Amino acid sequence: MVARRVITRSGRGFRGRYPSRKMGRMVEFESLIERDLIQLLEFSTGVVSYEEQPERLEYFDGETMRVYFPDFAVELVTGQRLHLEAKPQAKLDSIKTRTKYDHIAQHYANHRSEQYQVVTETVVRREPLHSNLRKLSGLRARPTGDVETLSLRGGGEPWEGLESRVGHYALMKRVALGIWQCNLEQPLQGSLLVQRAEEVGHDSLYL
Repeated sequence: MVARRVITRSGRGFRGRYPSRKMGRMVEFESLIERDLIQLLEFSTGVVSYEEQPERLEYFDGETMRVYFPDFAVELVTGQRLHLEAKPQAKLDSIKTRTKYDHIAQHYANHRSEQYQVVTETVVRREPLHSNLRKLSGLRARPTGDVETLSLRGGGEPWEGLESRVGHYALMKRVALGIWQCNLEQPLQGSLLVQRAEEVGHDSLYL
């Protein structure tokens, strides 16, 4: 359950909703960097589930108690839980902002079981992963059509061979749905190995 209603303050952020196949609902975000982080969580097979602004917590900043809402809570296949904050690097370059998140990180280290991580655009927009996820993300909500009947040899096949055999759209669609999997941090072309999901370990984490 979301701890507070996601609201964009006047003149700040970019509010929207992402159609999450993994969560089976619309996930709200307050900025473009949060949206891009959601895409990483969607396509990381090591992520079981995630939730936006999961809870309200209080931390001490050296002078007084402050209230903080983490952007996302994430549960991994390992059972580990993460709390994530999506923040532009330019804001973290501010001493005041960096000090704030240092205090929050210290609170997690001393009082919480979750691992805390501040994620910047350096992580969520690294290429070619970012471009790959943007292309694949739009295909997840479209009808599957006849892609369910396509076959893939055991052990996998190279991207270029599959693309020639089944077509670009069918290949992209099956990768988008997670039926076939490959290393999305590599260009989707050439000799990139594509395998059936059941042949691949479900522990990829693009954070």
